[in-house]
Amino acid sequence: MVVSDDFTTDAYADLLAAIEAGGYECCTVREYLAGDALPERFVVLRHDVDRMASRALRMAELEADHGVRSTYYYRTSTFEPDRTRVLADLGHEVGYHYEDYVRAKGDLQAAHERFATNLQQFRRAHPAPIETVCMHGNPLSPHDNREMWTDPAAPDFDAYDLLGEAYLSMSFDDVAYFSDTGRTWQDGALKIKDHTMGEGEKQVNPDTTAELAALFREGAVDHACVVAHPERWADSLPELLLARSTDGAVNVVKRGMALLDYGAAES
Repeated sequence: MVVSDDFTTDAYADLLAAIEAGGYECCTVREYLAGDALPERFVVLRHDVDRMASRALRMAELEADHGVRSTYYYRTSTFEPDRTRVLADLGHEVGYHYEDYVRAKGDLQAAHERFATNLQQFRRAHPAPIETVCMHGNPLSPHDNREMWTDPAAPDFDAYDLLGEAYLSMSFDDVAYFSDTGRTWQDGALKIKDHTMGEGEKQVNPDTTAELAALFREGAVDHACVVAHPERWADSLPELLLARSTDGAVNVVKRGMALLDYGAAES
């Protein structure tokens, strides 16, 4: 698998243009889950703001220039109300990128107590309703944050006035899932806790952003979800070099973990 170098602002602008040229409409996670009148062909645009919140604002402004709305999920460490208010003014959705189950070391009650407190703080600080959430994947933890909802003793989303969760509540049998995790759009070992969604085999599996853009220009899928992490998308050579080195280091760890998992499965 070739790891792509085309994660730049210009490449993302070309991706947005390809989506438009392919006849797709972009929507937020909230709009998808509300589901009253979804377009015949659509792309759900989602961004997990794990680091470098200023790049999320840059990406949001670029999308607004293209007439596109998307969803931005913030961790407690990246949530800045002054910036999220600007996103709301641009028409984007803001949600909570939660990691409470991991932080609580798998303690369900403690996780929901943390979640309730953090969600309330987000809602108090952000002017628009926060109606969807999305888990943050931590490959170094034995716990998966989604388990705080799938546990039989867990409350449902209605208990928090939420429409749902970006992983658990979308139908990935119908929506093709593409993520830039691992600095590639291609599914594989680098997608720890961000794996291919849906029961069926995905018929398209692009690697580079240019390949993903070509897929949309050709109309190869009817419904898609595109997940882009803003810190990965560079606007200058220093930013590109930093993003490549950071992703490279993380990928080494992920490949090592994948080999350990394979060895355990074979033993």
